[in-house]
Amino acid sequence: MYLVIQKRKKTVEKGRPVETWEDYHKCWCDVKSLYGKELYSALEAKLENVVNFETRFCLKLEALNTKEYRVKWGERMFNIIAADYGKYNRRKIVIKAQEIV
Repeated sequence: MYLVIQKRKKTVEKGRPVETWEDYHKCWCDVKSLYGKELYSALEAKLENVVNFETRFCLKLEALNTKEYRVKWGERMFNIIAADYGKYNRRKIVIKAQEIV
């Protein structure tokens, strides 16, 4: 499966700020649900519809932050909660994201 990382673009049109989302990077991913302790802690924090996307490391994804980027998977949009780079020594990145309802 593929996901598209989108980047927020801020422009000014007719004196008003306008936000749009541009496709930044398309990459392969493996979608994983939360389970065990991670699932229960997410439910306690009232984080529903949270999914982990595991993808290959690339330099474009090294700049990910939670405010300027979001994930598009199929027709569904997700806000990025966290990106974990450390677990796989620059081989894979785990992006934790919550679906925009």
